[in-house]
Amino acid sequence: MILELEYDPAPDPALVGAKAAWLSRGKAAGLPVLPGFVVTAPAYDRAMLVGADVIATRGSGGARLAMIDEPLPDGLETALLAAAQGLGERLVVRSSTALEAGGEWSGAFTSYLDVAPGEVPTALRGCWASSFTVQALQRYEAAGLEPGSVPMAVLVQPYVDTAFGGVARLSGDDVIVIGVAGSPAPLVQGWEPGAHARVTRSDAIRGEEALGLMGSQLIVEVAAAMREAHGRTGATGCEWGVTGSDVILLQLGRTVEAAPGPITIPTALAEPAAAAIARLVRRFPGPMGESLVIPWALASPEEYLDPVPAVAVDPREALSEAVDLSRRVAAMVWGVPASRSHLPGSELIQALRSDDPGRAMKTLAGLVRPDPEMAGRVLSLVATVRAALHAAGAVASPDLAWHVTPEEARNILASPSEPATPLGRIGFDRWEPFDIGVIVGQGKPAVGQPAAAGLAAGRMCFVGAPDQVRRFRPRDIVVGRHPLPYLAPLLWDASAVVTTGGGPAAHLFESARALGIPAVAGVHMGDIAGPDLEALSGDLSLAVDGGSGTVWAMAW
Repeated sequence: MILELEYDPAPDPALVGAKAAWLSRGKAAGLPVLPGFVVTAPAYDRAMLVGADVIATRGSGGARLAMIDEPLPDGLETALLAAAQGLGERLVVRSSTALEAGGEWSGAFTSYLDVAPGEVPTALRGCWASSFTVQALQRYEAAGLEPGSVPMAVLVQPYVDTAFGGVARLSGDDVIVIGVAGSPAPLVQGWEPGAHARVTRSDAIRGEEALGLMGSQLIVEVAAAMREAHGRTGATGCEWGVTGSDVILLQLGRTVEAAPGPITIPTALAEPAAAAIARLVRRFPGPMGESLVIPWALASPEEYLDPVPAVAVDPREALSEAVDLSRRVAAMVWGVPASRSHLPGSELIQALRSDDPGRAMKTLAGLVRPDPEMAGRVLSLVATVRAALHAAGAVASPDLAWHVTPEEARNILASPSEPATPLGRIGFDRWEPFDIGVIVGQGKPAVGQPAAAGLAAGRMCFVGAPDQVRRFRPRDIVVGRHPLPYLAPLLWDASAVVTTGGGPAAHLFESARALGIPAVAGVHMGDIAGPDLEALSGDLSLAVDGGSGTVWAMAW
């Protein structure tokens, strides 16, 4: 159950985990990797079964305590203590799973620093138990995996005090080096932004702050170590430290480097009419909104932004009446028979989402204003249907009911007693490119540090503490103070992530890059949103360009 770190130049990540597999490959290739050993994944199995058995009745804390109390497999503790003694008096004990082959799970599990050899068995149990922390469980759920279902190996190496530490990654022909004085831990944990440098193949350096902190020789040596690691193992990113005069590689892997693309905004999206349409489709999103509301509400978009209460009608009758009445209202707006009223509205929606929305927006001026009483009745009926879908367990919240089609709603309401799997995800919203254009064209900008390339738009959800994650809803843009691990489970369903502190080297942004989520770090949100982000959570619409590090804001 214990293997030396360089036991095999091509170790199996299922046996030793991705973290240890990369380091073993690097050490075998002659890279400056510290010695160490791995407690292989099968040793974890019994503790995992214990945790999984008690979590339903005793929760996350009970599962972790049960795993910590579980005796180690026969002979493991003796072998563990003997192996630990050979590595010195100060050790590092880290989890290593196959999940960490990509960046999605970066920082998900616990590492223990500066551990005495006699404490290694306890730290081993702590690493295993970290697969059942609340945040790890949230990631398992977001990824559609059973809690603790992925085997966990544990890596043990010497602990070293570093004068400088950080991360480095290839970016085309250049190497990006990000560093801090001392341990790299505050950098990768999201507390420090770090000093950034870009090193060309000719060793030219851009980055005055990094030069002032680390000096040109150290930056060039780190870049050379990164290039050498890539040539020998294929790694495109590393975590590094400096001890004495030596650069050592603390972690290796492949990073995601998405190329930023230019933003092209149609001029029509800078007009006030476009902002009114954007606000309308935010209120009535998804298939239900596009079927029952948008086709006629586009004729007068600013009139239908306030919430409308439900009516006391049987939900099945409410849905039938809403479908019929929405067609009649649309027929009046468009001047066509009710049997064909869905066609022009559908065509207009497609045109508004095209590369040339201006022509479609001109069409709106010729539409007839909806009858207020009939329109209000449709909205009340739809509110009744949405509430019924939530009560039936078909959606996790009434807001998500907009993403159920009328036909799906009809089937659910026909058999309300049948158990349903609540809709908790909605995927990419087809209006997001339109919304990006409107917010970029009309919103207030602020610039931070690019952390993950891509474009996104969504409702701002400020999550300033772990107990505030409940306010998040799918396709929100998550805004936090620092890129801390409790935000990571939200990334699977977020439109983007923005932080006011920290820097791109944080584990959270590594996860964002792996998941394809645009991200920006160190944004002065007060410049575009005011000082009280918590009070404005849910009241602002944001657009994010992760490639340039720009965030725009306007009223939701």
